[in-house]
Amino acid sequence: MKRAFTLALVTIAACMAAMAGDFSKFRGVWASDSAEAVICDAAVIFFENTPSGMRARLDVPSYGIHSLTTYRDSTFVTEETTPLTVETEGRRLKIGDKIMTKVEDIETCEPYERPQATSRYDIGRLLQEWRLGAAYGRDGEFTFCEINTNRHMFIYMVNPTMTYIRAAATRNNNNGTLFHQNIRMMRNNNTGELTSAIEPGNYAVAAGDLTIDDSKFQTDRCTFCPDGSIYWSFISFTPDQILINGCGETYQIDRAASPQTKDEYFKYAPYSTERTFTLE
Repeated sequence: MKRAFTLALVTIAACMAAMAGDFSKFRGVWASDSAEAVICDAAVIFFENTPSGMRARLDVPSYGIHSLTTYRDSTFVTEETTPLTVETEGRRLKIGDKIMTKVEDIETCEPYERPQATSRYDIGRLLQEWRLGAAYGRDGEFTFCEINTNRHMFIYMVNPTMTYIRAAATRNNNNGTLFHQNIRMMRNNNTGELTSAIEPGNYAVAAGDLTIDDSKFQTDRCTFCPDGSIYWSFISFTPDQILINGCGETYQIDRAASPQTKDEYFKYAPYSTERTFTLE
């Protein structure tokens, strides 16, 4: 009885910490076939596939953000909602009725100045490291959050003309970036795009290791693959900027030398197939 009471107190404390805006206990990337979440110290982006369609939530309590975007009536509806409740069941994560398994650890660190690009042979490492971290906030009708880990890239962005919410697995080398988008919610008034999709077998995509085929990198364009992967090829670099071929435009990856350019900083971790996931 005493043990059950203690466990109940631990669960209540964990939920209260999450609702207060400290999500550090749950930090990481979590996934299942019907859901995915990325959690850093102060923000959560949560995606779920429901019988009525895709939904995504952004919770940043320190900014008063509790945003819910739902695919409804052939469009996206975004509204403020109640704070997100996050809890664990053993070594798995529970949000609502979705149970997810951790697929990547995130380790935060103090802000630091990223290394400059000095060699063509450093490009892969720097493409990964320069993107790392989280930035989030709200400015009028513009709500945004970008969280980039060592293996994944996430965006939640909503404004009057665009809804852009997505999750992607990524891998980099000295020839560029392999980008595999497994969840996409897009409403673009300029192009007319309206997409709401999660890839079948989402857990395997989120948990797996992407394999780069260097023959797919093209010097003058991006490359689309039948499985949905996109190759963004390296163009050139300066000490503070790397240029790669996007799809129809050139992407600029900046070093951002100022120490405080993100709300949260993550530690760089070299790619390895020998991964262990911790639950603090």
